Amino acid sequence: MNSSRTLISLCLGTFAFASQAYATNDPAPSLSDEAPAPVLRTWGMEADLLVPFIPEAEIITIRGTRTLWGQGQPLHGDLVLGVFLRPNVEHDIVEEIDEYLFTIGYRQYLWRGLHLEGQVDLGYAWGTRNRIDGRDHNNFAMLVEGHAGYRFDFAPSAATSLYLNPQVGVIHGAITDIGPRGGKSDTFLSAKINLGVQF
Repeated sequence: MNSSRTLISLCLGTFAFASQAYATNDPAPSLSDEAPAPVLRTWGMEADLLVPFIPEAEIITIRGTRTLWGQGQPLHGDLVLGVFLRPNVEHDIVEEIDEYLFTIGYRQYLWRGLHLEGQVDLGYAWGTRNRIDGRDHNNFAMLVEGHAGYRFDFAPSAATSLYLNPQVGVIHGAITDIGPRGGKSDTFLSAKINLGVQF
């Protein structure tokens, strides 16, 4: 439970830092300034900087995004495709877990960078030496994720922009079997700090 609180605290701290940095990059508007035309960036690539370094999580996620509709508008939606990699990680249910999954999801922007995201991860998981029954458990895996976040663009008027996208949410193991769990839940609080580029 403490690790979940730490994850969420880190994510919220990053959110506060990024919002301050984001606010200082925007010059105050003047009456003579015309509203700039929105920059139409369609593609993006991002990777999570937080979870790969959390013990017993150590999940590497790399994702690409493609705006499907509403390009340049406050309300728009992105397709999210990527990979969820968890190689040779010490785990609390098994001695070692390996998960290799493909990701498909949808990100709905509500206002500026504020968004909701749903995602499904599909692939295969290997659980080596379950800590209760001592057996290996290998099978198809499906995880379902839901997150809320805010994307901070650091060059909003440029053709290419770096961004920081902290998110908090929940991950649920819809189809996973790495053996007996000893009463431990297969639903987890989640926090991510995605660093990406839009172009």
